[in-house]
Amino acid sequence: MPEEMPFNDRPYFRRLLDFDDLVRRGRPVTCESLAERWGTSTKTVQRFVDQIRDDFDAPVVFDRRKHSFRYENPGWRFPFLDVSGADLFAIGVAMKVFQIYEGTPVLRDLKATFDRIARLLPESVRIQPSSLIEKLWVHPQPVRAIAKEVWAATANALREKTQLEIDYRKPTGQSSRRLVEPLVLVHMNWDWFLAARDPEDGVTKTFYLARIKEAKNTNFHFTPPKDFDAARHFGDSIGLYVGGKPFRFKVRVAKEIAPWITEVRWHPAQKLEASKNGDVVLDLPAGSLIEAKRFVLSLGRFGKALGPKELVGEMRAEIREMRKDYGSV
Repeated sequence: MPEEMPFNDRPYFRRLLDFDDLVRRGRPVTCESLAERWGTSTKTVQRFVDQIRDDFDAPVVFDRRKHSFRYENPGWRFPFLDVSGADLFAIGVAMKVFQIYEGTPVLRDLKATFDRIARLLPESVRIQPSSLIEKLWVHPQPVRAIAKEVWAATANALREKTQLEIDYRKPTGQSSRRLVEPLVLVHMNWDWFLAARDPEDGVTKTFYLARIKEAKNTNFHFTPPKDFDAARHFGDSIGLYVGGKPFRFKVRVAKEIAPWITEVRWHPAQKLEASKNGDVVLDLPAGSLIEAKRFVLSLGRFGKALGPKELVGEMRAEIREMRKDYGSV
């Protein structure tokens, strides 16, 4: 069976784009000129004009004074061509920003989508947006590369609601093969994760997508839990470590970096309290001590954990270990 022709390669669609572009640029458009341009007969062109009137209610009329087809309502547009230069620029910006997702097939797909939309626009707005996009530069971020086959299989399992067989490898090198029921893709801290339910114990677990070395689709359908909500599942923590009892922790931030801390919204449920000496106390939710400790450590000497007591104890233990490396310096 021959491969189906892509939609934008079909003659009807190509002619539709060409006709719309010529009319909007005020070029002389007749059955004769189009027949010569497209290498077809004038009867074929007339059938084409009749068809777009029927298919899209296109207000195409023949202006005998100008001896050319035109739109009776110049503001009318084909439903899928209602894109302006500003729209294209916005899509182009999104495409550029998506470079932070280098390592996933998403970037390639978005670039292809952007290029297709660009080809739909009249020449008057075709070039300007792309030239403006060149003025935007996104600094490369550290990313884990995701295998194209893994991404495709995961996307298919999410779409079809089927179990996914994965080969998952931990940083220690330990590998395990398991069946999971994909619920949602998650992007956080420059990484992609898969939240999936383990059918053996019914627990929803989080997997680094880049650590899935092989993914195989199955024909086993499952019903996602109706009460699962990604925002609620991950919403009680500044990170991805969930499953334990959520808690809140406090950290005092020295005045030297307090302005920077207050500029950032670390979590929708955060609380900030300013001290008279210029310090601030930041109160955040967490799903594990690991996330809380990691956050406090990221502040260096300008951050001090105030509670809960388990976090303070973890920080003391971490500092003792660090002194072994830095105590004699």
